[in-house]
Amino acid sequence: MADPNVMDQLAALNATIQTIPVSTGDGDPPVQELEAVKRGLDDARLGLWARLQGAHADDVQAFEERFRVRRALELCTRLTADLRIGVMNPEHPEFADLWIATVELSQAIQAARAQLDSRGG
Repeated sequence: MADPNVMDQLAALNATIQTIPVSTGDGDPPVQELEAVKRGLDDARLGLWARLQGAHADDVQAFEERFRVRRALELCTRLTADLRIGVMNPEHPEFADLWIATVELSQAIQAARAQLDSRGG
């Protein structure tokens, strides 16, 4: 479980982000300000990633693999739920590319597992 202070800081960061205006009074989004915030968040994310890797220094590759698979699973699960409850448009043009990528991923997983099985692993 994360330190309550860290969770409070995360909640404060999320609350602060919610106060950033989506657009200015004349309807133009404050793109430069949003880009600066995104760069700052990217830097923070990279710093967090480095700390996570350091905490798993005994097997960084296994940590990265587990993290990537869990993240992909989380995204797929959320997209599936959103499609099922109708909050996403199933006709979104990028779903065609996503479908192709998921089929290719499924085939790659199956081929890699078959290769392991054939080697006795």
